[in-house]
Amino acid sequence: MVAIAFPPAIATPDAPARRFQLNLDYKWQVLICTVIGTFMTMLDSTIVNIALPKMAAVFAVSLDAVQLVVTSYMLALAVIIPATGYLSDTLGVKRLYLVTMALFTGGSLLCGLAWSNDSMVAFRVIQGLGGGMMGPLGMTMLYKAVPLKERNSVMGLYGLPLILAPVLGPTVGGYIVEYLDWRIIFTLNVPIGVFGILLGSALLRESDRIPNLTFDWKGFVLSAIGFSTLLLGLSDGASDGWSDPKILALLGTGTVALVAWVLVELSVKDPLLELRLFAEPQFGVAMGVTFVLTIGLFGAQLLVPVFLQSYRGLGAAQAGLITMSQALAMLPIMPLAGRLVDRVGARALLLFGLPLVAFSNWQFASLTLETDDWTLRGMLALRGVCLGLVMMPSMTTALNAAPAHLLSRASSLTNVSRQVFGSFGAAIFVTILQSRMRYHQAILVQGATPDNLGVQQLFGQAQQWAVSQGQSMADAQRLAMLTLYKQMMMTSAVMSFQDVFRIVSILTLFAIIPAAFLRVKRRPTAPGTAASREAA
Repeated sequence: MVAIAFPPAIATPDAPARRFQLNLDYKWQVLICTVIGTFMTMLDSTIVNIALPKMAAVFAVSLDAVQLVVTSYMLALAVIIPATGYLSDTLGVKRLYLVTMALFTGGSLLCGLAWSNDSMVAFRVIQGLGGGMMGPLGMTMLYKAVPLKERNSVMGLYGLPLILAPVLGPTVGGYIVEYLDWRIIFTLNVPIGVFGILLGSALLRESDRIPNLTFDWKGFVLSAIGFSTLLLGLSDGASDGWSDPKILALLGTGTVALVAWVLVELSVKDPLLELRLFAEPQFGVAMGVTFVLTIGLFGAQLLVPVFLQSYRGLGAAQAGLITMSQALAMLPIMPLAGRLVDRVGARALLLFGLPLVAFSNWQFASLTLETDDWTLRGMLALRGVCLGLVMMPSMTTALNAAPAHLLSRASSLTNVSRQVFGSFGAAIFVTILQSRMRYHQAILVQGATPDNLGVQQLFGQAQQWAVSQGQSMADAQRLAMLTLYKQMMMTSAVMSFQDVFRIVSILTLFAIIPAAFLRVKRRPTAPGTAASREAA
């Protein structure tokens, strides 16, 4: 049941706003509002990639040029996320959240109307400036609205769009590009964004603003330079080569800027990102777990679609339908994991779940070109169940360790860290994959000698087929060589993917070390005792 009234813009203690009132606790109203924004931004992070070839054809530019559509969005995120804490403390979380949703919605509309690649890049920057802040702001509002004892359960529900949206992106995007109009990828956000703005303005409550804060301009400039150049270097390093002068310049600039940024943040009174949070043992330990998990998660999520599209010959939409089984398996597990954390604590759940995640990654070491789709779906579903047990506990433990007055800063810091960790994970695993391919190719070439029985059989079969088709022996020899080369490349690729999945599995086990140092959850004391009254 909904009661409708016309509200003033902002609620204050003296003049409370009359707004839409749902027959729900306020925490569920906040959850509904934040999930809308989070789902849009996370979906947009992967749905655009599928339309890049189409945009390159429409705008008559190369694929390298149209890649700026993705890069500009990523750089806008890297620039704006560190400033989210200051802006929310100064303007108020609700007001800033509505502004960011309006920016993202307006940017989406402009992207759908773009007439050239340059205009698309400019509009993607606007979209990224809004989308980058919605995640940290949504988490901040949820943590302020949800009681401490219910945070794990509610955050388990909030994590669902974080997992589902990126997997849905290629599937939905592939269908839209193939059967509809690629511009719908962007304009689809407009009605959802308008609905989210209206709902948020009616349901959300404004937070207290902190007056007389000083904006950390040095930290902002250094973080913008450091994070953007580092993310750009990590994302392009695997394709351009780590010895490329441009990549070395980007990584060097990013490293120097981030070192200077850390020194500035530790010396100013009101830093852009509160790095002193890492001095809190539980926050630092939880971020250590998140670091390992994010690297492994992003690396593994990248590998399976690449394998399916590049070596199994599937389209993006088909590959998305297969990989979706992992996200669907996580959907019921993440809320359950939140309840389990309330009962047994994050440490027990992580120590139980991390070996299972390692095992679920290890099973991909047996992946071959002959692995059928349903077997692969089962492997992905098992990994989804295991990941659902550990992802949100590590994140909520870090935010729970932050002081209440630094919650917005902690949310910004965890989101920035996740962006950097994810880019680092994707870059390092692509590099390892390419390195292992070169290694296995060299080994296979050395073994492809004329006296090798397999090579002899392959040449004999190719020659017989060519002669049966009326071709000459010379053509048969060339055909046999091409067949042998193709088979060696495919075999080396499969072996390389298997190696990388073994590395991902072993890396996951290292997260057990920081997880073992998490504080054990204390059992609640009996009601009425002195300890319980003191805790209350």
